[in-house]
Formats: sequence, C-alpha cells, structure tokens
Amino acid sequence: KQGRELFVRRMPTFFETFPVILIDSDGIVRADVPFRRAESKYSIEQVGVSVTFYGGELDGLSFTDPATVKKYARRAQLG
Repeated sequence: KQGRELFVRRMPTFFETFPVILIDSDGIVRADVPFRRAESKYSIEQVGVSVTFYGGELDGLSFTDPATVKKYARRAQLG
C-alpha cells in the first residue's frame, strides 16, 4: 500500500516454528507469517504485501497472492 521495501528477518534454523518477520529499513515490523493465525497482528493477508523479483529466473515478476508471498518469504528466510 505504501510502497515500502521489506526485508525478511533471518532466524537460526533452531527457530523454524517461529514466525517469519518482514521489517522495513528502519527495523519496524510491517508484516509477518505467524506460526498460529490467531496471534497475528500484521499478517500478510491483513497488510497486503506483494513480492517483486529483481534478477534471476523470476526477474520482473510480481506476486500479490498471499500464499505465494508467504512461500517466497519463507524461502528468503533460509537464505
């Protein structure tokens, strides 16, 4: 909605059941993929996050579907 660039906070693999957190350049949490749905305040569905790729096989593609955005956020978390 606001055109912010979000970054996935990398967590050690020990925390694999913890939520995926997307933060902006100021370190403020803007969206998350919760472990339990009831605990989410900034879920990707509520916030409306999209993902855009720059470079690689998916260069120039954008996705707004929440399931697809979650998939790529989880993959980005692993590095």
